[in-house]
Amino acid sequence: MKFRHLLVGLTALSCAFAASAGSTIARTSASALGTQFDPPVDDFDSGTFSASSSAAGNGAGGTADASVALGVIKLYASSFAGAGNHLGTAFAEGAYGEDITISSAGLNGTQARVTMGVTLQGMIDPTGGGYSSVNFSLNGAGFLGSWGAHSDPAFPGGFPVDFVSAVAGGPLYYSGIHNIKITITLGTPFTFTERLTVSAGKIDCLSDPQCSTSEAASVTADFGHSSYWNGISAISLLDPNTGLYVPADMSLFTITSPSGLNWAQSFAPVPEPSSLWLMSLGGLLAAWRCRSVARAHPL
Repeated sequence: MKFRHLLVGLTALSCAFAASAGSTIARTSASALGTQFDPPVDDFDSGTFSASSSAAGNGAGGTADASVALGVIKLYASSFAGAGNHLGTAFAEGAYGEDITISSAGLNGTQARVTMGVTLQGMIDPTGGGYSSVNFSLNGAGFLGSWGAHSDPAFPGGFPVDFVSAVAGGPLYYSGIHNIKITITLGTPFTFTERLTVSAGKIDCLSDPQCSTSEAASVTADFGHSSYWNGISAISLLDPNTGLYVPADMSLFTITSPSGLNWAQSFAPVPEPSSLWLMSLGGLLAAWRCRSVARAHPL
């Protein structure tokens, strides 16, 4: 019953996002449940650009935050629960969409294939029976990723090996760039959408609806700087004679949208000069240490 309550909340918040020109949506939920005699504590919030929910009671609780702008989604979900049939849950969702038009003088009406993508990064840090899942999609069925993690270090939770860094018994760090290819008609608007969700709860509730044998749990899914539009990296034109797509010079195309955003460029923040200096200093120090070791231990 406890986990069913969580599913009901997620279903209510996960209705299909209908993208239109320059639209964004943020949703969150948090709940705290205890024994069958404890009334549930719930908090739901939904907004155009942001949402925040928090619930605590019955030895459990959850917190969720969502912030959304065109091309940027930032989510956070954290929950805790005592041993036994106590369950804290948290859920955050963000989605955006906009109509984009790619044009080229003398080529409008031509079929083209566009390569575009987003960056995605974050951390999941579960303890005890804590469990978290992350789901995201680009253009609906264009790309779909789904990962989860719990505190057992032997179970990586489905994270792609190429994009994850993990320490046994510690948090999982996820970072990757995801590209998709979309077929469009030059001069005709097409809609790009992204949707990202994170959830936090108790994994034992999957098999034990009453959570009566669950151990204490906590989990944090911090995707607070999680997803940025990564730009349009390539455009290819359909050759009617061969049926193949031929790479074209990006300077041939004009990319416009109702918001006026430059979708050709990445929206990821550029590191401050001080940060760049520290990164460079770290590289120099590492190189110096390697040379020192090599001198101290010649082959």
